[in-house]
Amino acid sequence: MIKSKVTVIGTVTRSADIKNGRDAQPFITFGMRVHIGDGDDSADLDISVAYDGKDEDVLFTNKGDRVKVQGVMTFKKMGDVTYYNLSAEKVQNGVNEEDSFSGTLHFKGTLGAKGVVQRQGKKGPFRHFDAYSAEKVGEDQYSYIWVHFVDFGDDQRIWLGPKTKVNAEGTLELQPFQGRVSINCRIDSLSKWNKDNNNR
Repeated sequence: MIKSKVTVIGTVTRSADIKNGRDAQPFITFGMRVHIGDGDDSADLDISVAYDGKDEDVLFTNKGDRVKVQGVMTFKKMGDVTYYNLSAEKVQNGVNEEDSFSGTLHFKGTLGAKGVVQRQGKKGPFRHFDAYSAEKVGEDQYSYIWVHFVDFGDDQRIWLGPKTKVNAEGTLELQPFQGRVSINCRIDSLSKWNKDNNNR
């Protein structure tokens, strides 16, 4: 499971429209794009936004508008393509700020086979590792989304190792590199995840 509370500033790429959800309840949807990174290591991130709040002005969001959106983002991977879906809690139109992306990450998943790498930095020791979350994309079908974690905590985390299941929260960063966007997290809290053996 991967969810993040985010604030995104960018440009509308698809004007607002009304659709009906699975429960037949209407919601507003539009597309937006935000530029992340700098120089060669930069990318345009396309985000699909859904809003079911009470602010009817959101319906008048048009292509080319500058917007600031706050809400919960989820990630879905199909093949080599990652989709960014944002369930908006607040939409502000007509902003004059530059593109930006910030947020926090809540992750439940499993460490990769390489386990934890220890490093010595300028401010002291730290560790980093990669972990994945299995996200259901169809009947008995799952995609695996990887997150790169950096941990500066004083706790030595001696229980961490390959295939350890973890529950992590921290600062979210989307980092473009060589045409791909990696999901990174600087850990604020980390614990074991006691997953039900009957679930993936």
